[in-house]
Order: sequence, then structure tokens, then C-alpha cells
Amino acid sequence: MTTAKLNDDSSLSINIKWLIQIVVLVGTAVYLYFGLENRIADNEDEIKSIRYNQNNYIFPDIRVLEREVIDFKLERERIRKDIMRLNEIVNEIKWSRYIQRSYWVLYC
Repeated sequence: MTTAKLNDDSSLSINIKWLIQIVVLVGTAVYLYFGLENRIADNEDEIKSIRYNQNNYIFPDIRVLEREVIDFKLERERIRKDIMRLNEIVNEIKWSRYIQRSYWVLYC
């Protein structure tokens, strides 16, 4: 068997049809790779956008609702204390009138 030797006189012959097919195949593979890379980048950007919107629009709405609930609870507690104080005042007035009537009845 003879071994092939490479030198300056060596040549490679390839069919032009095959060369065109190889170039088209490599070009198509590169195009599909970059298209896939672009879609992945777009999805990453969309995920970042969704997370940003979630933090800025969904959670603040929940925080606003929580603040409103807390404000309503505080207002309810203030009203409850006001009612209790008014009941105390009414009872004091009733008691003072009772004492005045008793005094009136006893000493008049």
C-alpha cells in the first residue's frame, strides 16, 4: 500500500454541486442557530419584563389593599373606643341625674 503524501503539488477536487450544497447547509445551520439564540434572548427579556411588572403592578396593589384593610381596622377600633367613651359619658350623666333627683326628693 502506498501512503498519501501532502505537498505543494497536492490538489483536491470536489463537485461544484456538492460544494454549493455544503455552503447552503452550513449557512442554514448558522441561520437557524442565530434564530434560536434570538428567540432565547427574547424569552429572557420577556421573563425580566414580567418579573418587573409583577413587582411593580401586582404586589403594590396587594400592599395598597393591605394598607386599606389596616386603616379600616384602625378606624373601627377608634370608633369602638369612641362608642365606649360615649357610653361612659351617658352613664355618668344618668348617674348624676339620678343623684340630683335623689337629692331633690330627699331634701325638698
